Amino acid sequence: MCGFAGFVNFHHQTLPRPERSHVLNAMGEQLARRGPDDEQCFDDGTLSFVFRRLAIVDLPGGQQPIWNEAGTLFVAVNGEIYNHWELRSHLREPHTFRTRSDAEIVLHLYEERGADALNLLNGMFAIALWDTTKQQLFLARDRLGIKPLYYSQVGSQLIFGSELKALLVHPACPNRPNWWDLKTPIPQSSYVQGIHLLAAGHYLLYDQSEALKPINYWSLEQHFVTDDRAVYASPDDYVAQYGELFADSVQKRLMSDVPMGIFLSGGVDSSAIAAVAAKLNPDLKCFTVIEPCTIAAGDAIAAQQVANHLQLPFHPVLFDHHQLIPQLDFSLAQFEYFVWMMDSPRFDLEWFFKHELHRYAKTVYPELKVMLLGQGADEFAGGYSNPVQSPATDWQGYLNDLQHSTLTPFFAERNVPESWLPWLEGRVALPVSPRPLNGTLFHGEMLRRIMHLQSHNLWHEDRTSSSQGIEARVPFLDHRLVELLASIPPQYQAELLWDKAIIRRVAQQCLPEPFARRSKSGFFYAATDLSSIHQLMYQLLVQIFPEFCDHYFDMAPPLFAPTRLVELFHQAGSANETSINVTKKLLNCMAMTIFAALCQKRGQDHFIGYLTTPSLLQMDGSFC
Repeated sequence: MCGFAGFVNFHHQTLPRPERSHVLNAMGEQLARRGPDDEQCFDDGTLSFVFRRLAIVDLPGGQQPIWNEAGTLFVAVNGEIYNHWELRSHLREPHTFRTRSDAEIVLHLYEERGADALNLLNGMFAIALWDTTKQQLFLARDRLGIKPLYYSQVGSQLIFGSELKALLVHPACPNRPNWWDLKTPIPQSSYVQGIHLLAAGHYLLYDQSEALKPINYWSLEQHFVTDDRAVYASPDDYVAQYGELFADSVQKRLMSDVPMGIFLSGGVDSSAIAAVAAKLNPDLKCFTVIEPCTIAAGDAIAAQQVANHLQLPFHPVLFDHHQLIPQLDFSLAQFEYFVWMMDSPRFDLEWFFKHELHRYAKTVYPELKVMLLGQGADEFAGGYSNPVQSPATDWQGYLNDLQHSTLTPFFAERNVPESWLPWLEGRVALPVSPRPLNGTLFHGEMLRRIMHLQSHNLWHEDRTSSSQGIEARVPFLDHRLVELLASIPPQYQAELLWDKAIIRRVAQQCLPEPFARRSKSGFFYAATDLSSIHQLMYQLLVQIFPEFCDHYFDMAPPLFAPTRLVELFHQAGSANETSINVTKKLLNCMAMTIFAALCQKRGQDHFIGYLTTPSLLQMDGSFC
């Protein structure tokens, strides 16, 4: 996991070399925690480029960008190419490898195959390739959008980078927020007008023609099987194949020259990853959130039991809702940092929990740089068909719910003044996706979930981990696993995807059955009593709102009427059943206000000091 940024202009650079150097340094500083181990800059008068490295593979020799033998083409990769050793046998011509880095294989495959090289890669990646001979920039993003890549075309200039904040420091980059993207989220949204996210499974070329058209090189629809009359392998065959691919996926994601950990929730997904990984890495560190909701839902004790069963180091991290905000001395500056760190005008308590868990891991194991996550298992294996919070009767009942589901905005609120707009409550929306041609309802759900992963789940997992110099890896999003699930024929979907049966059957091969049978539940929302979460959010609000008023009420023009925000603050303290939604609304109003101010400042405030402070959280002794 690394980061890069840059800008290219084929006709004339609008900035002289000293100013280009200043902008590159500022871009690199914004990406510093994403790549704390090394910085390399390149500027040939046409392309100005900076790369920040998090050293995980080939620690002494894997500096990027990496040049080809002729010195005419370089590559930079944010992410990992897990099959890089086996891909060397796919090269058609002899090449001299200068490193053991996984990134170098991309360079030589691209020399031989061009964009078709992407089809051979197994990994998560954002790629930049610069061809000095053709004067051509090639940018690409992995199939499922695990690693981010932004771009903005301003006249004849293309500005690009791994994070929004790196683009915004460029003086020519657009910086006006696009609030409508909050109402109808799309994967390509950056929340800034004129800045785009390259969609998952796409690449683009930029050369002297200045044409800019992203090209789709991978689509899940290509793998859908829709013919009920055809003869297929048996359900048992699909389970066996999924199990083999899952084990290989986990093994590939253990590729590392540095210590690794796993977020062990106690659910079947992360437990299955831990079970497979433990056979190859018995020192894998397990980190679990201990909070009244995770205890009441049974997640905390299940995580402890799994770690004990696998004999893995277990870190039950206590999030005491009575003391957490004062303990962390949470301030407005830290709330501002969260908004800037997330590249988003939103705030979600899950992001806060994940960030603090990463920070704790980095504090107790400073050399740890890789974290395995169970993210992405539910989206394609039917994980949302029977969750604890809203169980369905059976597969058909779930499909009926899909048939009648409608899009809800991110922040659903009705009948409010136009000046503070309907985006304030914090409910996550699923983007609209039509049912594919000749596809099933669940095929449409798969496509919708791909978009949702890009705009929400993978978004926050990338930011919360990278802010601590940690790379998050997601074994369930190996494209081979996703393609296999897409290929399950309609007549087997109920048997294999209802309550994600295919994953449970695979998990039973490596875990005791009670662990494999645990019900699907959302992160800390499975408990019936959410009072601790509500108290924590309100404490956070009380801690920072007075300072927010002092700093932002004189903002001109104000995004929200100050009197209305004060009214919401008083409503949040009313201790009734609506107060928690009011708290969420107000926190999101504050996040939007801060986001607008940060865009206007163009990164003059970096908020990087807080990132290096050690975590004050401690292990819960009752779970040790």
